[in-house]
Amino acid sequence: MEFHRALALALAAHGQSLDQVARELRLRGTPISTSTLSAWQTGLSRPERVASVSAVSALEEILGLSPRQLRGTLPPRRPRGRRARDAVVEPTGRHQRWGDESQSVRHTLGKLDADWHDLTNPRPLTYRAQMHVGPHGEEAVMRVTRVLKGGPGGATRMMYVTRYACLSQAPLLTMAHGCRLARFSGDADTGVAAFEFALNRPLGAGELALTEFGIRFPPRQTDRFMEIRAYEGMRDLVLETSFNAAYTPVRCQAYYQPSPALPPRVLRETTDVMTRGDFQYIHFSPEPGIYGIRWG
Repeated sequence: MEFHRALALALAAHGQSLDQVARELRLRGTPISTSTLSAWQTGLSRPERVASVSAVSALEEILGLSPRQLRGTLPPRRPRGRRARDAVVEPTGRHQRWGDESQSVRHTLGKLDADWHDLTNPRPLTYRAQMHVGPHGEEAVMRVTRVLKGGPGGATRMMYVTRYACLSQAPLLTMAHGCRLARFSGDADTGVAAFEFALNRPLGAGELALTEFGIRFPPRQTDRFMEIRAYEGMRDLVLETSFNAAYTPVRCQAYYQPSPALPPRVLRETTDVMTRGDFQYIHFSPEPGIYGIRWG
């Protein structure tokens, strides 16, 4: 029997809610979030890290199962780390859009029991990113709105990955609609950050859902650009920057890169930003790749 089916049956027989089980796991020193437990029992992800497998052992005790009754259904762990780089076949295009940071992204996702597939499950059909630029030209607050479509197995969570120039502390979630923050993982050396959001309601196969969240950036940001990654099947994207009245950029450019290894191509440019105080770029049926706005 597959792990997710064995877990679902055990949970149903025991009668405890996922919140109760998550609380028991925390008390035993093997914390696993409610959203991760939900993803495990629906087959959206499975335990792979050492800490996650240890939590499965605790789950067997909590649910009154015999030793290895759940662990025995787990497939062999997928290779990780430097030695595994050549052995792991990455989903086409996803890792390439992160360039030199792809290993950090993979490692950061792994801390949340996620991998490259989770970046497009559920699939973003529309993607709107609004950046508020602070009084010194720094990235201050990002607001992200996405329409999601459930894949064949549905979804109970979504992942959001970004990079900060400085990750001295965890970013602050300022608002959320249609979802709630479950876990955060960051790599201070590279600035890569991954957010796991639990959806407010499970998303069935083919179902649509609107999600929105706002994030206040950590202090000491030095970048003068914003970027998003567009994947296959995205129908439209909207990028927008709004500028603090104390900051006047000389120009703004919207750009596109098929991958970080290729030079950016300017899509739109203006030197008349402050007549409105903002800059927008809208694209329907975008090609997969990196889209961004830079200012200065």
